Amino acid sequence: MKIYLDNIIFSKVKNGGVSNYWYELIEYLEKQNQDELTYFESIDAKENFHRKKLNLSSQSIKEVKSDSIHRFMPISYTSDEKLIFHSSYYRGLNGCKNKIEVTTVYDFIHSYYSSFPKKQLHNFLKFNAIKRSNGIICISHNTYNDLNKFYALKKNQKATVIHVGVSDDYFPIKEYTLKEQQFITDKKLTDDFILFVGGRTGYKNFDFVVSVLNNNPQLKLVIVGGGEITEEEKKLFSGDALKRFTHLRSAENFELNVLFNLARALVYPSSYEGFGIPVVEAMRAGCPVIGLNNATIREVAEKSAVLLDALSVSEFNAKFSNLNHSDFRSSAIEIGLEASKNYSWEKCSRETREFYDSLDL
Repeated sequence: MKIYLDNIIFSKVKNGGVSNYWYELIEYLEKQNQDELTYFESIDAKENFHRKKLNLSSQSIKEVKSDSIHRFMPISYTSDEKLIFHSSYYRGLNGCKNKIEVTTVYDFIHSYYSSFPKKQLHNFLKFNAIKRSNGIICISHNTYNDLNKFYALKKNQKATVIHVGVSDDYFPIKEYTLKEQQFITDKKLTDDFILFVGGRTGYKNFDFVVSVLNNNPQLKLVIVGGGEITEEEKKLFSGDALKRFTHLRSAENFELNVLFNLARALVYPSSYEGFGIPVVEAMRAGCPVIGLNNATIREVAEKSAVLLDALSVSEFNAKFSNLNHSDFRSSAIEIGLEASKNYSWEKCSRETREFYDSLDL
């Protein structure tokens, strides 16, 4: 099968979940060595963290322009061959009349939460990609339900759910290595902290996590990623709480795994997610998850997560206290470990390749 993959995500971002998803798909297809793979990408793609890990043949790469205008325009490439075209982020392909186009839809966050200009631009790209596509991959049932809410599938279109994976770098640690122990020492980590991972924009409800910290003087907070803590965010903390949080701008997988193993819980109060990879990473590492009760976390965490019906500090305190009981904590961890087995990059990539096969070339 001739498969043409558009690596635009490597030019849009330096790192991140979609970038990782695309890297894992390429890595899998390259290892299978059963298809003729061609990649559209610009020179700046090689600055991406995940792209640097790929060893792609220069003969397989078709160079395209990377300026801001061309990122929004379809790729021009002429071919009469039958082929699969799959873009990492909603870009089209002109000049291939016998192509079968595939789009992965990650979420509908912009439809719910973005400002009007940003929402219009993003949705213009995404919904045009959806309309063009013969095959549509949704990364969760929640995303699939939103797809059907915002768009009426045509008879010649096929949509499916393929869950994204999680790295094997996350697991319960029986004994810390010297490298892991050094990380714990360097960051002055103890086991009395809650963990917050990822972006802190409005719908992520980071302000609620700070309220929890402000009202629990015995707790500490470790924040990973999301950019620098802004002055506005610092104002959310009480004077005492300002001394009880640590911010790590980034973390390697082994470092994040240590954090999951040490933390009392991952607190993930997001109002909406396409999938919520940190939730599964925590489950895989044996870290309990406390999250806001919504469709995505119920789907992904199954019955392992401690769910909040409202962003209430008192409700959090009551349910968090249950994790101090060994039987309750052990049960949540065991259920999470078992549920996390449903998510792997090999499974995600294999099902994606099988989906290509299901589309009539």
